[in-house]
Amino acid sequence: MRGTTVFFALVVSARAAPNRLLEAQWTQELRENAQEREVLTPCTSQNLAPVSISGNSARLSQIYPFLNYVDVFYGTQAHGHMFPGTTVPFGMCKMGVDVIGPYFSDSFAGYQKDGDVCGVSMVHESGIDTTPSYGVVSQLPMMAKSLSAVDTTRQISFPRAKPDVGHIGYYKVCLDNHIDIEFSSSNRSGVYKYTFPVSSHLRNHKNPESPVIMVNVTQHLHSFKKPWWSQNFQSGFIKVSKDLKSYRGLAYFSSGPSKTMTWSVSFFGIFDKPAKRVRAFKGNRTHSRLRVNMAEELNLNMGILFEFEPNTRILHSHVGVSFNDIPTAMENINLNYSPDHMFDLNWSVQNAVETWNTEVFSKVLLDPFNENPVMVRNFYNSLYGSHLMPTDRSGLEAPWPTKEPYYDDWSSLWKTFRCLMPMFNILNRPRSSQMIRSLIEIWRHEGFMPDGRIGGLNTRAIGGSSADIVLADGFVKGINAGINWPDGFRAMQSNAEQHPSHELHVGERQGRVAISDWLKFGYVTRNFPRSMTRTMEYAYNDFALSVVAKGLGLISLSQKYLSRSSNWQNIWNFKAMIPEYAYGGFIQPKDSRKDFISKRYDPLSCFGCYWRDDAYMGLPIEYGWAVPRDVETLKSFIGSDETFKQRLDDMFGLYGDGYADSLNEPSLMTPFLYNFINQQFRTSETLDYLIDKKFSVGPKGLPRDSGAGSMQAWLWFAISGFYPIAGTDVYLMTSPKLSKVEIKLEGHAKAIVLARNLYPDGLNSKVRFQRRNNYIESVKLNGISLNRSWFTHDELFGLQGGTLEFKMTDNPVFWDKDGDLPPSPGHYRRNDISVPNHNNVQKATDRQGLIRGPKEHQRVAVKSKSISR
Repeated sequence: MRGTTVFFALVVSARAAPNRLLEAQWTQELRENAQEREVLTPCTSQNLAPVSISGNSARLSQIYPFLNYVDVFYGTQAHGHMFPGTTVPFGMCKMGVDVIGPYFSDSFAGYQKDGDVCGVSMVHESGIDTTPSYGVVSQLPMMAKSLSAVDTTRQISFPRAKPDVGHIGYYKVCLDNHIDIEFSSSNRSGVYKYTFPVSSHLRNHKNPESPVIMVNVTQHLHSFKKPWWSQNFQSGFIKVSKDLKSYRGLAYFSSGPSKTMTWSVSFFGIFDKPAKRVRAFKGNRTHSRLRVNMAEELNLNMGILFEFEPNTRILHSHVGVSFNDIPTAMENINLNYSPDHMFDLNWSVQNAVETWNTEVFSKVLLDPFNENPVMVRNFYNSLYGSHLMPTDRSGLEAPWPTKEPYYDDWSSLWKTFRCLMPMFNILNRPRSSQMIRSLIEIWRHEGFMPDGRIGGLNTRAIGGSSADIVLADGFVKGINAGINWPDGFRAMQSNAEQHPSHELHVGERQGRVAISDWLKFGYVTRNFPRSMTRTMEYAYNDFALSVVAKGLGLISLSQKYLSRSSNWQNIWNFKAMIPEYAYGGFIQPKDSRKDFISKRYDPLSCFGCYWRDDAYMGLPIEYGWAVPRDVETLKSFIGSDETFKQRLDDMFGLYGDGYADSLNEPSLMTPFLYNFINQQFRTSETLDYLIDKKFSVGPKGLPRDSGAGSMQAWLWFAISGFYPIAGTDVYLMTSPKLSKVEIKLEGHAKAIVLARNLYPDGLNSKVRFQRRNNYIESVKLNGISLNRSWFTHDELFGLQGGTLEFKMTDNPVFWDKDGDLPPSPGHYRRNDISVPNHNNVQKATDRQGLIRGPKEHQRVAVKSKSISR
């Protein structure tokens, strides 16, 4: 094993600071405030004071204006599960507190507002609601009279003395044992700074307490609510250097989202001063002066205690992590930190902020002083929260030798393909290219592209093979750099044609587990769970194949998959009706005899909407809308535009009963479908309602889990005034919430979105932002008047860029009534499906086709409401 001296021989220079003047300003500013750093309380809907990074932040906020608006605690409460710690865009190292919450509630991203801190660890996920993941490689400081006085047989944790504070690149937690922990991180390593209590806090001056750092190798986030899915420590070891200044180790964990498979994490940590002594602990036993410790028992408590001199006031530590091996963990410290900056917290903060500025915030410009402050904060928080995952593990962190990029921690592409990945295809095309190449590279080595992935292992696929749509969306939007598209199409075909493992949980981690039903019947039967979800998603996946095949000149294959993409029509039952409404037709499960199943079915219920149910996260009444590439057929199934509108109205609480969970994945695009009947003003009304009712600022700002950034991407599109149809080059318009947004594209091109007359009270009024004109009066695209409520990618985001200009008003306007409808590129006319006369269906008194579930699952419906604006 290499010692500390060898480690320093391996240190290489970090990249030069992008701007030496900024570095000097940062260093001076942070030194002046090093002893009295205080971060203002994160903004809430009641407190819209600027977010500050220090007691004297005026000059810093001028250099990086986004620091005034990004709240790292945004969405951390109310089931948002956002990660508030420190990282860089798509960083593998996400350094944050791990909290044991009240009543043993799950800490999905490590953080909870209330509860005791059991460590500050190096790796987390963000915005995930399945089960807690990672929370590994941690340190925890304490004061003790001796190492033998530390009771390692119990869970050691400490309450906070006051609320945590933080901003991009910086975090601080104050424990009630009078120890402050500050930390910052880069892509694959991070810096701790501990401030220990002065002598006035020591209980016995004759036998003073000494600072102790506990490194618990077994530490990980546990699921108390779903223990059958919880991570478990399997085995590991830790070794301390002879000079008691550094340590290295390895840990294996199992379960979590990857079920029973095992993943490992390696680590290397170093302090800026040697320890006085160390003590190993394992289970109920401790070992004085033992520098090597290992365990091979499930969830056995194991690690090392480091004791430092009693007069130690400030202590720094730097830890590198790797999913490969210990030497790589050591090297990962050197990626962004030179020897001079190894323990420099201030430099680490500056480097993180500059990285975020360069990759994310400098690409999108607006004037925050002349915009509604809530929308500005939501806009910036959306940019930040959407760039945390997946994680970039390219290079030595890839699970195999490769020159291709490698990304991990794909929460679930079923969650992200609809708007998060299309967002990258506008704002960060180099990353999009790398992510697509990574998905194809995983297929080369494992036979299938993943839907979800963590720690180098695939996790359960929710619906279909959503990577297909990710590739198609990149393909139609010209994401080509370094991508072997013929290989990409072959990877998609593996999903569409090959049977994954017959073992249920193994097969569910890759490909399409119900492909046998799909190929035999043209739909998925109840022999497989989530049969309706899988049917709808497999159809969307096959549409993606038809798009890429057509672009590659494979016309016959394109037609084959276009035909298969229409299979969602096979589970549409025209006779299924709801008595309270004057319309019918819903998706419904079928058996192997091609008969609709009425047992345990209700258009208004999903009977749990979970893994073993027919539909996942969507009622039949709302999942039927999930065919955005073929709304033309959907409209013919529904009937008239008026019925289409009425059914949409019933989805939202603004007009009707609000049957759609409009911010669950299957319904994310549903509010925009009014554009398909040339009633775009209705889309604007609905979006305005959802944004104002569902979203706010502060820790409770998200209405549900982030979905690894999907919620923030949805909100970013909604604020910007357009929304993508994934897998196509079409965007649907809605009313923008900011008067000007400028997006820097590749090269020197720009995409500009303007909203004239957005604020009716004018910019000079003291109440100028209290009212907003929420309706579109007219639109110009690149200076030409437009009467359609959609545009294509190249029209605004092409090589030359473009300008989309809205003129706003306070009353509904049918400005698009004579315009072309949005296209339906997935439209496929089926000769084997006969569309009935809708007038007869709606007036029929013979309800033999009516299918309802048990009485306890029925919902009381009321007539649709109309809105007067």
